[in-house]
Amino acid sequence: MSYSLVVLNGAQSGNTLRLDEDPGIVTLGRHISNDLQLDDDRASRMHARLTRRGKRWHLEDCGSLNGTHVNSQPVEQTLLEPGDLIRVGDRIVLFVDDESQGHSTDVQTAVFRATTMAGKYPGSNGSGSLVEQSVSESISVVRDSAVLCRLANLLHQHTDAEVLIRSAIDALVDGIDADVVTVWLVAADGRLRSAGSFGEPQEAHLLASLAVEKDKAILIDDPENSDEDSVTDSPASIGMALAVPIPGPQSCRGAIECHRTRKRGPFVRSDLDFSVVVAHQAGLALENLEHRERLELANAELRRRLSSQNRLIGSSSAMKHVLDQIGRVGPAGSTVLILGESGTGKELVARSLHDMSRHSAGPYVTVNCAAFSESLLESELFGHEVGAFTGADRRYVGQFERSHRGTIFLDEVGEMSLACQAKLLRVLEGHPFQRLGGDEEIRVDVRLIAATHRNLPEMIEEKKFREDLYYRLRVIDIEMPLLHDRGDDVIELASIFVDMFSGQMGRGPLRLSDEAMNVLRSYHWPGNVRELKNAVERAVVLGQGEEVQSADFGLPIATQTRPTHGEMITLKEAELRHIQYVLERCNGNKTQACRILGIGRATLYSKLEEKEE
Repeated sequence: MSYSLVVLNGAQSGNTLRLDEDPGIVTLGRHISNDLQLDDDRASRMHARLTRRGKRWHLEDCGSLNGTHVNSQPVEQTLLEPGDLIRVGDRIVLFVDDESQGHSTDVQTAVFRATTMAGKYPGSNGSGSLVEQSVSESISVVRDSAVLCRLANLLHQHTDAEVLIRSAIDALVDGIDADVVTVWLVAADGRLRSAGSFGEPQEAHLLASLAVEKDKAILIDDPENSDEDSVTDSPASIGMALAVPIPGPQSCRGAIECHRTRKRGPFVRSDLDFSVVVAHQAGLALENLEHRERLELANAELRRRLSSQNRLIGSSSAMKHVLDQIGRVGPAGSTVLILGESGTGKELVARSLHDMSRHSAGPYVTVNCAAFSESLLESELFGHEVGAFTGADRRYVGQFERSHRGTIFLDEVGEMSLACQAKLLRVLEGHPFQRLGGDEEIRVDVRLIAATHRNLPEMIEEKKFREDLYYRLRVIDIEMPLLHDRGDDVIELASIFVDMFSGQMGRGPLRLSDEAMNVLRSYHWPGNVRELKNAVERAVVLGQGEEVQSADFGLPIATQTRPTHGEMITLKEAELRHIQYVLERCNGNKTQACRILGIGRATLYSKLEEKEE
């Protein structure tokens, strides 16, 4: 198999160099010593080298100043294929297979003239010319508005690139009566690959490569073969063709190549204009399709990350009991009260209940009752009308209305005022409610999930929480276990947090050291999972090496407050010391200390008063 190089532009246009098997090395450059001398100041003295390896030719850049490009892509070394366009400086050289063109001696006449540069444009003043038209100038002329309108509608309806390209091909067949249409797209390796065709497929992409290389629309007609003996139905053997680039965000994404037989007559300028519009629309549609695919992938990745972050994790018996309750309660639609200390994952339970309920397709609204004052909380939940209070200059739709046919999660419901509790109770009993300052009755279909870290029975005794509301909320209660009571769940959670934060911060793989795991197991975790997550984040940010050490967590060192074995004290003194120890470990949180000690707040205060006496 023999190959040739054909110079396509400049003063040496048409020069052809046969590539011989022996010695199998050909050089290109500005100096006369090169096998193919190029008259271009931007070409280096010896710019590039072709080397034959086996039956294939390889191109290698020889450290040139301006680089070597193949099909508009910069290359250091690449395997050449027939039809490749090599750009050295401003000179374009075609690499062609002689045998596939049906000749072995005169590449210039059969290939160079008929398929690339030699041609006459009907109505031009010269004896033969290449007509180039910029995309911006060509769009101004529209030949067939009906076909183009139909194409525009079809292109932006399709979500598949193959169908989209087929629509563009059909429009060209209908619009310009082309016998052969081929769409070439630039592949990942920088080469043109056929993405779709009509008629006899074109094996070579010479004209399309030139359109991509020059980023211009090209119209070619070769009337020199106008004698009757040359009339044929094979479009490839006739020089009447056009090619238009398909625009992309930064550069051409490919080209559309069209051919016509002699019987149909040559393409005219309006055919070129029509083809440019089709290529432009196809390029925009492909860009929109790629953008949509990127958004869908990003959305899927975001959902995956959110799902992993909102997932209840744990294999301890306590967590298995919670997960079992969620599985049975979620689809039921009953009101749920979630009890547990801060940071135990009450909101994750609420979200899981919503996802498993019949309201999962509806909105999920969260309200932190502790974040609002008494008056503002009522407005936040039930809304207000204009003029309901000072500053109410517009109607506000409350969160209960926003969560219609969904789920509303009231976090820290124990912080709600008695007046707001009364209104909430009426809604739970099925009564309509009114916005503040309004008289319109509003009914909603909402599943309510509440959560608190407070001891509600104790608050009922202190007249701070309504007993009837408590029993209405506590249709089903789920109590979240303390992290300290969940065994090796703390190691599982810490490992997941280590992977998450190391990935976010671009660090390499990290693992927990044995010492770190022992500290995680022994620490009391008064802040539960939230405190663990913060401690792991600190360790990943400040730690060094491939292992997380115990010191990286920044956990306080527990002080020895219990009596030594040799100390003799009374039972009352031991009790007081133990109470003080628990309070220190709970950072002064009396509610949490009461839960651990198994006593009420009144008893705790009584014990502390005894100590002061």
